[in-house]
Amino acid sequence: MNSNLRLQELIQKRTNPTLLQILSKAAFIALVVFGAPAGVLVSFFPHFIFGIISKVVCLRGSTLGLDLWSYGGSTQVQVFCVDPVSGAAKDRTFISVLVLLGVFFLLVFYITFVVLLLHRAWKKKKYGSEE
Repeated sequence: MNSNLRLQELIQKRTNPTLLQILSKAAFIALVVFGAPAGVLVSFFPHFIFGIISKVVCLRGSTLGLDLWSYGGSTQVQVFCVDPVSGAAKDRTFISVLVLLGVFFLLVFYITFVVLLLHRAWKKKKYGSEE
């Protein structure tokens, strides 16, 4: 009888991860996964993807410019913001890539977090634990 109670406690602890465990799992999965979809989408739709983040990267009133060229079998990109008044272009490639990767990380993180929370709720309902 005592061993059954101990087994039920172990099953309940195993099937009910804490919120911190779910957050760390989602962060790890997002950290491992986010680069692949970001790279693929940027290679297929560079103008669209960089156009989405142009409001964050460029100052108000300036426009985003994008130069693409091939070098040694790979596509190179340069992102710059053009001031309409002076016509000066400012290189924003590094910040654009950081913002883009941050957006994709958060996107993958939120999707993974919601899926893990739903999985936890389903397991709670299935095993009838009240934690």
